[in-house]
Amino acid sequence: MDKNSLLIVGAGFGGATLARIFAENNQKVIVIDKRNHIGGNSYDYLNENNERIHKYGPHLLHGDADSKAIKFLSRFTEWTKYEHKVRALLSDMSTTSLPINRNTLEHIFKISLNSDLETKNFLDSIREKSIVPRNTDELFLSSVGEKLANIFFRPYTQKMWGIDPKELDVQIGARLPVRTNRDERYFTDNFQFLPKNGYFSLFEKMLDHKNIQVNLNTEFSKSMEKHYKHNFLCLPIDQYFDYCFGELPYRSLIFENKLMINDNLSASQVNFTDNSPYTRMTQWDLLPNCQSKNKFQHTLTYERPVDISKNPGEYYYPVQTQKSRRIFQKYEKLSKNFDHITFCGRTGLFKYIDMVPAVSIHLQKAYNFLKKIN
Repeated sequence: MDKNSLLIVGAGFGGATLARIFAENNQKVIVIDKRNHIGGNSYDYLNENNERIHKYGPHLLHGDADSKAIKFLSRFTEWTKYEHKVRALLSDMSTTSLPINRNTLEHIFKISLNSDLETKNFLDSIREKSIVPRNTDELFLSSVGEKLANIFFRPYTQKMWGIDPKELDVQIGARLPVRTNRDERYFTDNFQFLPKNGYFSLFEKMLDHKNIQVNLNTEFSKSMEKHYKHNFLCLPIDQYFDYCFGELPYRSLIFENKLMINDNLSASQVNFTDNSPYTRMTQWDLLPNCQSKNKFQHTLTYERPVDISKNPGEYYYPVQTQKSRRIFQKYEKLSKNFDHITFCGRTGLFKYIDMVPAVSIHLQKAYNFLKKIN
């Protein structure tokens, strides 16, 4: 412990980005993490079959090639091109493309659509155009109408979030676009790559600096704060303040690995549209940075969303509702009274953040802090 050092709690994208920028600006940094590995929820590893497994579900990196975040990350890894595609498993056991596009509509409605305009007109004929959406369910109806909402969105969303889509903020449903063309890619960003040697290797290089010390299997306690110049906390803000305004809701995930023999999924990720407990399954050796390509045996990971109470400490998705937003705003306001701490990361900011935006946000936080102390 060193009063001239900075403490960073959490070794995921937020914490590692802060640590690297501070270290390169002559700040001594201590990074602690309660887990036994760096990389946060992006951590990956090679299993006994030499398949690269993302321990906490598939992490697909995408963004603007010219962004500061991508340029920053490119210092620590070579890249492997990968444009993610997702299929949805239907009740007849066939699969179809997601996000919804012209091919999906033709498959579901057994029709032929010859142009973007024809597809738009068809969507206009089935969606509820009069609705001005105030929640996720209304967004489904206004975007794609009742039939497609019932197939693709309502069962999945109910499983994913554990509450009726009517209770979810409209921005939750807005994450998945609806297209009139035949673009079956899940993302359309101009930079879609995976780290050539995996996320763990990327994090190793980010945290490899003489001014950075990493301590794993280390729980944070408030008694640590007084020993450091400043404390950056990638941890649940409500937990830090002893839930004084109530508990913020999160969904967690439980992962089940299964072997598939002599077959392949129709895409690396297949989503379940039914009422089963699972939301999606991933076949890892279909990702191009997987070490091994065994034609006979493949590891699949099934994801089962649960309430955080059933998987304590494993935070994945902040449940954004009007009520939870109000609770978070109280914690955020309270935190402004403590000038020795800064909340970071998904749980500190109570915000679902993709990897590239997480780097962008924490680059800015790092430079703002450096400017302030200088």
